[in-house]
Amino acid sequence: MGHEERLRVSTELGRDRGALVERIVTEVYAEVPAYRALHASQLAEVRAITSWLVTRSMELWVRGADRLPEEDVERLRGIGRARAADGRSIGAVVRAHRVGSAAAVRIIRERAGDRLDTDDVFALGELWLISLDQISESLSQGHVEAADRLDADRERARRALLDDLLIGRQSSPGAIRDRARTLGITPPDPAVLVVVEPDGGMGATVATGLELLREVGDADPLVTTRSGRVVVLVAAQDAARVSAAMVERGLRGCALAPRALGDMSAAYRLADGALEAAPPHALGDDGLLREADACVLALLNGGGVTPATVRSTVLGPLLNLEHRHLLDTLGAYFRSGAATIAADELHVHAQTLRYRLRRIRELTGHDPHRPWPRFVLETACAIAP
Repeated sequence: MGHEERLRVSTELGRDRGALVERIVTEVYAEVPAYRALHASQLAEVRAITSWLVTRSMELWVRGADRLPEEDVERLRGIGRARAADGRSIGAVVRAHRVGSAAAVRIIRERAGDRLDTDDVFALGELWLISLDQISESLSQGHVEAADRLDADRERARRALLDDLLIGRQSSPGAIRDRARTLGITPPDPAVLVVVEPDGGMGATVATGLELLREVGDADPLVTTRSGRVVVLVAAQDAARVSAAMVERGLRGCALAPRALGDMSAAYRLADGALEAAPPHALGDDGLLREADACVLALLNGGGVTPATVRSTVLGPLLNLEHRHLLDTLGAYFRSGAATIAADELHVHAQTLRYRLRRIRELTGHDPHRPWPRFVLETACAIAP
C-alpha cells in the first residue's frame, strides 16, 4: 500500500488519539504496579509522553524510517533522568514502555489490520522493535546518569548538614528537622559524635570515612571530614560498631556520650581539642578517648568545660548518696597512695578496700590502679563539690 495508505491510517488514528492514548495508559496502569501509585499530575505526564511516542511512531512509519532520530533519543534520556529524580525505578519505567508498545500494536491491528499489506506490517514491526530498544537504552542511560548525580548531591547535602551542626550554624531543633526531612533522613537525636584520626593524608581520611560507613551497615550515619579527621554522627546503638572498626584498624579517636543534635558544635570542639592535647598514654587499650577523658583535657587546656561538669562526668554514680562510701574510699586511696594504708585509715579490711576499688572501676569505667584513669579520677576528686 505504501506511503498513501500509511498516511491515511496515521491520520485516522490521530483523530482519535485521545481515546488511543487513554487505552494504552489504562493497560500500563493495570499491568505495572508502580504506576498505580502515581498521582494525577504524574499520570497526566504519562499520557503526554504516550501521545508523543504514538505520534512520532506514526510519523516515522509514514516516512519509512526504521528508528527514532537522535533528538528523540535525547528527549528519552531526559525522561529517564526525570524518572530518577521522582524516584520511579527504571525497571518499572521500561516495563511500562513495553506494555504500552504492545497495546499500541494491538490497537493498530484492530483499527487497520485488514488494510495493511505485508510490507506495511513488517515496516511498523521493525520500527517498533528498534524504537523499543532505543527507548529502553535511552531511559536507562538517563536514569543512571541522574541517579548518580542525585546520590552525589544528596551525599554532599548530608555532609553539609553535619558540617553546619559542627560549626553551630544549625542548632534549632525545628530547623534541623526541616532540613533532615528535605534530605529524606532521620538523624538520631540524641546522637553520638565520633572523631577519628586517620593514619595518612586526606586520601586516607576519605577512605577511612567510607570504611566506617560500611561498618555501620544498615544504620544511616552522617559523615564528614574536618581538619584531616573523620567525623561520624551515629545513633548510640551503632557507636560501638564504629568504635570497634576504629580499634580494628588501630586508629586514634574520641567517642563522646550521646547528646542532642543542637549540642554538636560544643561536642566537636571538645573531641577535637582532646585529640590535639591527649598524651599517648591517655588513650585506652582501644585507642579511644571518651567523654571523661575529653572533659579533663579541656579543663587542663582552657577548653571551656566547667569544673562541675568534669566532676559529674568523671565521677557520675559515685556522687549518689548510696555510693558515698566509694567516693570516700577513692579519696583515702589517693591521699595514702596504697590500698593497705587507705584501708587502715578507713578502718576496713584491705580486701574490702580492694573490692570497693573494683566497684569504682565498674561504675565509672576508670581503673584507679592505671596512670591515666587514676589521673582523671584524681582530678575530678580534687574539684570542690
